[in-house]
Amino acid sequence: MSRLLHAAARGARIECWLLPQKKWIPAIAVRVADGLHIDYRIHPADAHLQYGPISTVLREVALGGDGKAADIPYVRVEFKPEDGYWSSTEEQRIVFLLILAECLADEGM
Repeated sequence: MSRLLHAAARGARIECWLLPQKKWIPAIAVRVADGLHIDYRIHPADAHLQYGPISTVLREVALGGDGKAADIPYVRVEFKPEDGYWSSTEEQRIVFLLILAECLADEGM
């Protein structure tokens, strides 16, 4: 639920599943109550808003980017295999960075 709320705070459109019509409709409010189960999702066009600034940079680095974000002047992520800090394969490094980015996105970072 926290990723949903962080995305909503960044301006993402939130939708809820309407059971009788079996379709997604725009959510007016997000409610959490005992015994009330409503499925919510981030609108597919706004899926990028679920990632915060740090997780965005980590995803960019994992997918081959340079780790710089134009709107984040002081964030730079760099791994140098020659320094001995990273002794695994490139595939393991990518998986690690993507998992780390997802965990940070859950916390709104």
